[in-house]
Amino acid sequence: MKKQSKVFFIVSLLVVVSFISFTQVDGIAYEVSFEEIGSIESTGGDTFMCEVYDDLAIIIDMHGGLLTYNVSNPANPVYLDTFFDGGIPHDFFVKDDLLYLADHHQGLEIYNISNPSNLVKLGQIADAGDGETDGVFVCDNIAYTAEWHDSTWDWKMVLINVTDPTSPEKISEYVDGDNEFTRFYVENGICYTACLTSGFKILNVTNPNSIVEIGSFVSGGYVYEFEMRNEIAFVADGRLSIINTTDLSNPFEISNYYPNHAVFDVQLQEDLAFIAMNERGIQAINISLLDEPEKLGEFRTDDVIGIELSDDVLYLSMHEFGFMMLNYTIAEATDSVDQPGVLFVFTILSLVTMIALFKKK
Repeated sequence: MKKQSKVFFIVSLLVVVSFISFTQVDGIAYEVSFEEIGSIESTGGDTFMCEVYDDLAIIIDMHGGLLTYNVSNPANPVYLDTFFDGGIPHDFFVKDDLLYLADHHQGLEIYNISNPSNLVKLGQIADAGDGETDGVFVCDNIAYTAEWHDSTWDWKMVLINVTDPTSPEKISEYVDGDNEFTRFYVENGICYTACLTSGFKILNVTNPNSIVEIGSFVSGGYVYEFEMRNEIAFVADGRLSIINTTDLSNPFEISNYYPNHAVFDVQLQEDLAFIAMNERGIQAINISLLDEPEKLGEFRTDDVIGIELSDDVLYLSMHEFGFMMLNYTIAEATDSVDQPGVLFVFTILSLVTMIALFKKK
């Protein structure tokens, strides 16, 4: 009897576990697959960044300048124009028909891109001394630029009035010993910024002449790029860190995903985050549950430093390997198990076992 009671207890526990699992898991696993559909072997020697607007791809190459391509057919990109007057382009921001280019040696340059086949430079403001302009974001006619100095390793955020694109003027600068500014996102007087080794920081920029740091999150990695979705920041800081910024003074990490290789860039599409991992290619991460990011697929290729997403096409910036276009598809995993069905069968078998035990009694 004691043995039967013990077996009965174990079987009953399995039935309960089966029921709980059945009610919590939908049992369908998904995977993301990739297919190369086109490429550009070289854009000048060091493809660094791309953004796509409708059928227009805008690329910066650190050796080749600013380039435009028609990508109405991503499998066959058509070259449109180049503008290069020296320097090292490192970031850009597009608003309407204007493009704001952060150039290491030339400072902030402003272009008219209304005709992508005829890029026109409108204005420029040089960085100071041996300064190098690294990042740019524009909001309400103010350009927020990142500037650093080789000789002193000083970093600063420089605010520039770009109301007149032919004659940009410096407004102010913000310097903090541990703020190594690289990228910005500004909304409603709040500036979210990537600060290389000093983390992800939040600044109040309501008064450009009196900027105040509100909060910060430091993961310990190098912070390169980030994407904001509502009050959630997806930060490429060597890994993918998912940060809640609801309380601006106290941002905290919800979770992180580390693919065993440094993450340099991130792009979002609904419940997916695509991450660039240099010589390890890219990965697709399920972010439907922010506290449980999960890998769904990967594509191995060389030197992916930047990633852009438009519709179902990914555009990869790959340093000396040029530029690549991928299609991606989401499907039920080929090795997916119908978990609810399995659990249902298991539950029935458990019940049958219990009935058999009662009959033996």
